[in-house]
Amino acid sequence: MAQAAGGDWLRFLCALATAIAWGIGDGLVAQAAISRLLYSMARDKMMPGFLAKVHPRYQTPYMSTLLVAVLAITMGALIQMDKLTSMVNFGALTGFLFLHLSVFVHYVIRQKKTDAASLLKYLVAPACGFAIIFYVWISLQSEAKILGLIWLAVGFVYAAFKTRFFTEKPPVFQSLGH
Repeated sequence: MAQAAGGDWLRFLCALATAIAWGIGDGLVAQAAISRLLYSMARDKMMPGFLAKVHPRYQTPYMSTLLVAVLAITMGALIQMDKLTSMVNFGALTGFLFLHLSVFVHYVIRQKKTDAASLLKYLVAPACGFAIIFYVWISLQSEAKILGLIWLAVGFVYAAFKTRFFTEKPPVFQSLGH
């Protein structure tokens, strides 16, 4: 529409303004969410303790926020946008694949909910969601999948180390009695 109304310069200006507006808003929300996730994991002794530091005046997780900011700036400056987008999509889609799988494992395998209604909710629906997400996942760039799978393996090894190869519960679960 901007192209038709004002030509190339207006189209460029509108695209730039939209990218800045959405980029800043989405970036701030993502940075806040990730820094608080790191803070929570550090507080629960699953990440290094310095990430759980809270600013004395603002009561925000400032060390994890600074780490996320430095990583975001560095990656944004060094990695092409399409590769970076594919890497972010790898993480989100992989998380949703595990989510669909965990619904099946929790309800059908562990809780043995195998009546028709339960199988529809806890087997068929998650299997459909898994299939759709997997179809999108396989179309991601190869580099993103390789790097993402390496990062996933590093996380698995770290979790195995923190739980003595999954023989101990994470500290937060021990204190809750789960």
